[in-house]
Amino acid sequence: MNKTKVVEGKSIYGQNVFEPNKDFEKQFGTYSIDLLKPEEEAVKLCEYLEGLVNERYAAEVKASKKPDSLSTRLPFVRHTDKAGNETGDIRFKFKLKAGGVGDNGEWYQKPAVLDAKRKPMSGEKLIGNGSRVKVAFNPSVYFVQGTVGVTLKLDAVQVIDLVPHKDPAALFDDEDGYTESAVEKDDRQESPFDSEETDIAEGNF
Repeated sequence: MNKTKVVEGKSIYGQNVFEPNKDFEKQFGTYSIDLLKPEEEAVKLCEYLEGLVNERYAAEVKASKKPDSLSTRLPFVRHTDKAGNETGDIRFKFKLKAGGVGDNGEWYQKPAVLDAKRKPMSGEKLIGNGSRVKVAFNPSVYFVQGTVGVTLKLDAVQVIDLVPHKDPAALFDDEDGYTESAVEKDDRQESPFDSEETDIAEGNF
């Protein structure tokens, strides 16, 4: 039996850890999160997962009458940007079925989502792309229709640094250049923009 593993990286689609996505599994839905990790830091985990798949693949090849028809599938890929260029990160995919139907009727489950101090998060603030998180998961090897693979079963998520979902700042990296700084108000001059209503709402998109 595989032990629970923990991996740290930057999140993608982290909002789906609070509410299950029903696009693929419509009745109950699936909780999920993707995680980006620099390739040089992801080598050990990739090798471990490949080892699980290769071990099972070798056993299935030995037992199969048509070994050439078998294939493998891994739960990670090289991450690319919108232009199709590789970013240097490895993208891991974690998921957990929200429920199902068993001998005793319907059953339900959900991943734990914790903050940096290990306190449960309410989901009021969704996890945006680029948040630094830790993901606890259990690898589960499968053999379905001639394909050997491993599913990364999502167990829990810990949010270390939160980037709120739909935060415009998450779309960019820091650059050298202009930096906005606070400007002290000059009471000697009147400004057409000075009023009691000085709050500026942050726009979501």
